[in-house]
Amino acid sequence: MLHRLGQFSRKEGHFNTVASMTEIGQILPVHIVAILAYDGVQPIDLSGPAQAFATANEEGADPPYAIRVVGPSAGTVMTASGFGIVAEACSTEPIGTFVIPGGPGVRSLQGDPAWLAFLAATAERAGRVCSICTGAFLAAAAGLLDGRRAVTHWRACAELAARYSAITVDHQPLFIEDGPIWTTAGVTAGIDLTLALIERDHDAALAARVARRLVVPMRRSGGQKQYSDILALQSHSAAPFGPLLTAVATEPLRNWSVQEMAAVAGQSPRNFHRRFVAATGITPAKAVERVRAELAYTLLNSKGFRVSEVALRCGFGSDAGMRRAVTRWHSAR
Repeated sequence: MLHRLGQFSRKEGHFNTVASMTEIGQILPVHIVAILAYDGVQPIDLSGPAQAFATANEEGADPPYAIRVVGPSAGTVMTASGFGIVAEACSTEPIGTFVIPGGPGVRSLQGDPAWLAFLAATAERAGRVCSICTGAFLAAAAGLLDGRRAVTHWRACAELAARYSAITVDHQPLFIEDGPIWTTAGVTAGIDLTLALIERDHDAALAARVARRLVVPMRRSGGQKQYSDILALQSHSAAPFGPLLTAVATEPLRNWSVQEMAAVAGQSPRNFHRRFVAATGITPAKAVERVRAELAYTLLNSKGFRVSEVALRCGFGSDAGMRRAVTRWHSAR
């Protein structure tokens, strides 16, 4: 390696970054991604970002990502799912991205001085540090989040705020960037974060190709809330409305009249409207608007889409109608 990427100052509480990620690409032959492994790690928190970075390599990332699963020493660690993975000893070379996954194993490691010292030392030579899900607790215990905004899984946000008063915890976003520190909500938000990092390091086109390869239905921005209205409606609805709402999200351009929705749900229009309101708390028309508005909000926060194109893709008759629907949806969040 030819250059030190950055150094974390415990006294000042921030990284002294000596090169931007664009400059790093011109300095280093590869972008090293070190992903932490420990007993009790949640596998998808580790494998999701790893696969996204690996797919970026397959799609032509230049410089490529060198992905390493690391720990304080080499050996097999047991994941939270009950199978083992092999970690290599983390070297002392500079790191482009240091990823701290979550999992039940963070409970014991938060109080382990040796592990926290390892985390702090590894962060010192990283260009950026990314915690996934409850990995935020390890980053917090190592002092990496002091004085910063952060997020974790919505079920753990209150605990993170109570445990670490020096952190401003925001429970809504999918991920938050605060200087060289990135934190994410639960599980699949780690993939959303990785796509954002790939776009930052390279361009939106590469990130889009990776998303397509991973069959990610949409690239979600960090500002999008953790739990979507689409999922909320599905979780509160009795069968067969869950599949119906999935169909609405999959085909937003379809003419979703009450008659059409009733037919998909296998009910008569008269009974459908009453049963749908009773199950979801809103009318079928309002549900369709919410689904379309959430899809539009996601696309509007992605690069490369014109407003008129988003309105067309999401089933709105006009730009103005879409703006009003998104405003209503956003104000009700």
